[in-house]
Amino acid sequence: MTVSASDIADALRWLWIFCGVVWSVYAWLHRVEYRRALLGIVALFVLDWLLHAFADFAEQPNSNIPSDFALYSVMMLLAGIVGLSATCLYARGQKMNVLHVLDAAWLCVLVGGIGGRVYQVWTNWHFYSENKDLILELSHGGFGMRGALVFGFVALFLFAFITKNSFWKFADASVIGLSLAQSIGWYGAALTHAHYGIALDPSAGSGQVPPPTGMFAPLAQIVRTFGYNFVQDLPDAYNLIAFRIPVQMIAAIFFFALFLFLILRAREHYDGSRFTFYVFAASFANFVFGFWRGDETLMWNGLRLDQWLDLFFVIIGIALAFARHASLLQRARVKHFQEKTLQHA
Repeated sequence: MTVSASDIADALRWLWIFCGVVWSVYAWLHRVEYRRALLGIVALFVLDWLLHAFADFAEQPNSNIPSDFALYSVMMLLAGIVGLSATCLYARGQKMNVLHVLDAAWLCVLVGGIGGRVYQVWTNWHFYSENKDLILELSHGGFGMRGALVFGFVALFLFAFITKNSFWKFADASVIGLSLAQSIGWYGAALTHAHYGIALDPSAGSGQVPPPTGMFAPLAQIVRTFGYNFVQDLPDAYNLIAFRIPVQMIAAIFFFALFLFLILRAREHYDGSRFTFYVFAASFANFVFGFWRGDETLMWNGLRLDQWLDLFFVIIGIALAFARHASLLQRARVKHFQEKTLQHA
């Protein structure tokens, strides 16, 4: 599934309109000189015209300029840009060094991208073993978020350690943009029919998973029964239409709500609180979403491999929450002891 340069330019036009409205409100509230405010609006109009002109030229038969792009790649790129922008805005609001945040972001994107692809190839080796030429073909999609998170946060920890910065502050900033990027990424999965939901009709073929087994079978049945209340006529990656749970849109809405919740907590100054909550909430939600997914992957004891990893991350999130709570209590005790010492002195 591809998208043309003109389609991208048309979509960006809505972004320029939004930026123009935001700039106008900002200029009015901060009493920006009218010439400067008008110049900003004119610049957006010129940028939009240039992008459409370039798209029209690129789509000409003799231009020799690529004009069709994989929709999956475009959505992932958009998710990364928007997520990074949100992280930088949060970091600026928290008076962090934005340049350090950008340095950490580029490192995490590089290492996390490698980890995400490695995870995707590993969990789908039955396919890539027969199509080794597609392992490095990123335009066809295939990206394991859990591998990217593990590799990315390890890289972030090492970066913070080497540069002698607070890992918790970096981690708090990263999950702001990460949750928003995941929301856009899941929406992109819905557009490209990736990570499709299980089918209600057993005759649908692809997307129909076997009945749940193992100790989580009762929970799986409850979750699936609830999810069937939202079934729609949806295709899978092979364009087989059936009544499927719209897991992509449900996940996109959840991660956008998580992004808003983390933003509302941005005024709190407890280092690591947003990161800890993200690890727990996102992992638990992904564990639940796993019962609704119909795309093939490795299974073990009745659960998808990614669900076992999500359970592991849920435990880590709980452990981090207890550790942060104990740290705050210890700080409060030390502060109370110091105050009593000063009073007696």
